[in-house]
Amino acid sequence: MRRLFLYLVILAGAVVVALYFHQQQGYILLAAGPWRIEMSLLFFAVLLGLALLLLFLALRLGGKLLSVPGTLLGWRKRRRYEAARTELNSGLLRFTEGDFASAEQQLMRSARRSEAPLVNYLTAAMAAQRRGSREARDRHLSVAEEECPHSRVAVHLLQAQLQSEAGQWEEAQATLNALLDEEPRHRRALELMVSCCRALGDWERLEALLPRIERQGIVPKSEQQELNRWVARERLARAAGEGANALEKAWSDLSRPVRRDPDVIGVYADGLITQGREAEAEELIRRQLQKSWDIGLLRRFATLPAASEQGYLERLKQVEEWLKGRSDDPELLYVAGLLSLRAERWDQAREYLQAAVDQAARPEFVRALAALQERCGDYAAALGNYRLAMELAGPEGAVPDLPGLPQPGSAGGAATAPESADDSAPPAVEAEQPAEPAQAPTVAAPAQGEAEKEGARSGTEAGQQPSGTEGQPPSGRRSE
Repeated sequence: MRRLFLYLVILAGAVVVALYFHQQQGYILLAAGPWRIEMSLLFFAVLLGLALLLLFLALRLGGKLLSVPGTLLGWRKRRRYEAARTELNSGLLRFTEGDFASAEQQLMRSARRSEAPLVNYLTAAMAAQRRGSREARDRHLSVAEEECPHSRVAVHLLQAQLQSEAGQWEEAQATLNALLDEEPRHRRALELMVSCCRALGDWERLEALLPRIERQGIVPKSEQQELNRWVARERLARAAGEGANALEKAWSDLSRPVRRDPDVIGVYADGLITQGREAEAEELIRRQLQKSWDIGLLRRFATLPAASEQGYLERLKQVEEWLKGRSDDPELLYVAGLLSLRAERWDQAREYLQAAVDQAARPEFVRALAALQERCGDYAAALGNYRLAMELAGPEGAVPDLPGLPQPGSAGGAATAPESADDSAPPAVEAEQPAEPAQAPTVAAPAQGEAEKEGARSGTEAGQQPSGTEGQPPSGRRSE
């Protein structure tokens, strides 16, 4: 529509000019030597217009002829780009299908001709990683950094991610350290650094990044809290070996929410025990249990060393007070049994442990009952409960071996006690040791020697169920 309007304007202008010159009486005289050319003004205007038109056409044709080499080069370049794009698509398709070797070859072959070679190099590096060639992966990433220096951050991020996936945590952390020196607020770099610190157990490096991670919201709130607790536990564990002042400073530097965490309190209590401050550790755990119930702290409360038997008795009284409101709590019954055991209240220990097993037949409950039965000479029941504990733990399970419990087959236990031993005067309990939360649990094997012989004589049925009265909670001391 615009072109038609333009043509109409030109035509109207030509008509106006022609009418104007037709009314003029002037003429044009051109003289060159003996030659003279005389023409009307209108005819001269028409010749001049034609000459200008021919000049314009000649110049345009010359420009097109001169641009032919450039046009050919552009056409060839477009052909190369199209071929490279086709190979890139084919390489990506093969990468998606899992043919990593062919994908890597196609991507690297088309990288030099590609409009975006960075995509080729990075995808080829991932393909090399998938086929297990770390050297080729690093080579592709080095070429990518040289060819595309403006994309250095992206190259280093992918390098750190691939190193992490390959289990090269130290190399990944070194790559991220260099990247964070240049881009200290990069979110993805911080996310990868959290994973590296966790894998390497490098809590000191993570501690320096925690404020930045929290401000930027790098990880969810629950994960942030877990990181804070982990760093706090590690700080307290290290400070425990540096002296009382270091431990108190590490504890006071923690925030209130972290200091209320049961695991952190447990590590702090372990540090107090290491420094010979058992009374402070006991009081700390007691106060925390009165505020917030936690099974881990409750078990620590049972395994804390005491200066004398009276210390265990006082702790047992506290547990019995808690039992008034939690009479069916198997964990609390189990802890009451452990404290009775360590206080050498054998009948009471058997009641509590049997009640705990009746409420929940957990491997550690059954194992503790079996150890007590072995010490008291009830070898057939002990052997059956040992077997039951191992069955409950499973083929790869482990039964916790809490400090202070009698060990199967120990001296003064199964090796010396007769079958009709008096329950009121069994051998002394083993020496107490402070709890070691980081110690790997071990499976308690059934007693060798007389326990197995007695179990064999009593038949296979003796090893099928734990001894004791089913479903009867402890109600004071009773004879077995």
